[in-house]
Amino acid sequence: MTNHPTSSWSERLQQQTRDALEQLPVTADGGLHFKHITLGGAYATYDDLCNDRLILLAQKGGNAYRFAEVDALLQAGWALD
Repeated sequence: MTNHPTSSWSERLQQQTRDALEQLPVTADGGLHFKHITLGGAYATYDDLCNDRLILLAQKGGNAYRFAEVDALLQAGWALD
């Protein structure tokens, strides 16, 4: 898990993030994409999400960020992109 300041994203975007993680909308590349104000972009694979693994894979640098729940992801500053 990352230790970054509380999310600065709007409540609306935070709720959209919660909804997307619950509903898992289909995207062409098979992932759900996220953004972070300082860490950039990341994605979660549907395989991980469908198996209750909330892991974001950085689009650059190869870092992986693991979260126990969606609220932890939001608190770490991530949101749906």
